[in-house]
Amino acid sequence: MGLFGTKPPKGTVESVVSMLTEYFKRRQLDIHGHALESDHESCGWWLMEGSAKVYIFLQEDKSGNIVLRVTSPIVHFPDLDREKFFQRCLELNQDLSCCSLSAHEEIILVTSQRPIAGLDPEELNTLIWNVSHAADVIDDLFSGEFRCRVFDDR
Repeated sequence: MGLFGTKPPKGTVESVVSMLTEYFKRRQLDIHGHALESDHESCGWWLMEGSAKVYIFLQEDKSGNIVLRVTSPIVHFPDLDREKFFQRCLELNQDLSCCSLSAHEEIILVTSQRPIAGLDPEELNTLIWNVSHAADVIDDLFSGEFRCRVFDDR
């Protein structure tokens, strides 16, 4: 909530944090218990969706705009059949909605990112759902198909 109980202006960090707070409440989760240690360039939260851990960040992009980034590291690159594995990643990418497979330090992630300007609660919910659902399905698919080790940060 903004000053005097009003909603913060749409497209601000405060409005997105307010939407995230409501999202976590609807999921019966305490947003403060799911906060990540923040730095000066971003703030973030996490949640579990099936076997997938999903991270939600508000961060500054290269042009200085604030973006919402929803991401879930799902599997480590396989030891064998990497070419076939990457071909499969590309094939899966064409069917994903509002998210994509990406790679970082030999880990495959499901990721979605957009500027916070104009973000509304329905779109926030859709972005988190698309990433979390895809991650929960694809980690099982890759671990079975390519014997990839599922990502676990514990």
